[in-house]
Amino acid sequence: MSYQDLLANSKIHLSRFPGEQKTNSNTYIFTEGARWMTQRLNELDGGQRHFDPLLPYERYGYFKYIFCLSCFLLSAGVFWTNAIFLIPLAVVVFYFFEIHLLFLFPLLIGGVDHPIAKSIRMTYQIGIFTTLKTIIPIGVFMVLGLFRRQHPLKNWYLGCLAVLIWYVDERDEL
Repeated sequence: MSYQDLLANSKIHLSRFPGEQKTNSNTYIFTEGARWMTQRLNELDGGQRHFDPLLPYERYGYFKYIFCLSCFLLSAGVFWTNAIFLIPLAVVVFYFFEIHLLFLFPLLIGGVDHPIAKSIRMTYQIGIFTTLKTIIPIGVFMVLGLFRRQHPLKNWYLGCLAVLIWYVDERDEL
């Protein structure tokens, strides 16, 4: 599926569940995100998953984003010292590493053994280039939405749901 199809499908889905895109506002952002994802996955595939609050979502989430941001900063530093005009490529480096863990949370929610290894395997089965060309526009869509005055998280939810739709589609095909 293209990123346009994924975003269009996520808009249709969220329009059917308009009040369901809110999470509790507390400091456990990854745990609350996983709770939201569990509900959306159940809606998407008719599953009966129960949210497991004992899974270390925070640990996995912080690992994922600290690792990806470190890769971004390291590459930006290398580009800065060697070829300053290449600094925008640090964003591609960020996403290159992020896509390897793209399906980490749906896999955690599904109770898959070795979710990091499975996420990496899924990324390579889909293809690195295909995954990058799909996820970078979704990521840009999500980040730009944060600058909206009204509903700054709307694009974030749409992008997260687009990834879940993609996960369900790919999981069924792989």
